[in-house]
Amino acid sequence: MNRIEALYSFISENDKVVDVGCDQAKLSIMLAKRGQSSIASDISENVIKKAKETINNELIDLRVSNGLSNIKEGEADTLVLAGMGTHTILDILNNTKLRFNKIITISNNDHDLLRTKMNDLNYMIDSELIIKENDKYYNLIVFMPGNKKYSEYEISFGLNHKDKELYEEYLDYLKNKYLSIQKESNNSNKKINYLLSLLNENWFFYWNIV
Repeated sequence: MNRIEALYSFISENDKVVDVGCDQAKLSIMLAKRGQSSIASDISENVIKKAKETINNELIDLRVSNGLSNIKEGEADTLVLAGMGTHTILDILNNTKLRFNKIITISNNDHDLLRTKMNDLNYMIDSELIIKENDKYYNLIVFMPGNKKYSEYEISFGLNHKDKELYEEYLDYLKNKYLSIQKESNNSNKKINYLLSLLNENWFFYWNIV
């Protein structure tokens, strides 16, 4: 499945959805096809204007909004933040008083930071899914209200992954990537060395219990 289909798969029919940074509102279009209303917002007036020119569906509320600034209390209980960096996601959440029953993210980077800071904001990981689209890996994370103590491995590589086979493939990809960086840096990149040690420890544990 692609990223939009993956996001869609984690949304229940009774969820009140706001998709921030909606771009072409593809997720809202999918939701509308099953009779579900949603808010599709973007900081760009141009994006929303173009969307309104091609989308005419009463179930899709297209809005210009800087993050959640134009979203009112009670309008949504499920937040989608996809196709942006971790720092942007955290900036959006740090600049609102709104709370959500579910937050679904696909961040472009710094997943370890995202997991840590979301926990600080009292959103804990419910599940994760690796998506492979056009030979590129994406990490979808579903957060629910709550707080959890994670291991260093879980902070770095996640937990409760729904597609185990693709997750193992992703870890193998990361290991090869890290080994290449380690070689180029002559073992001087401390973070990469640490991540490799976590991966090696996990695989040693795995192969000794199966």
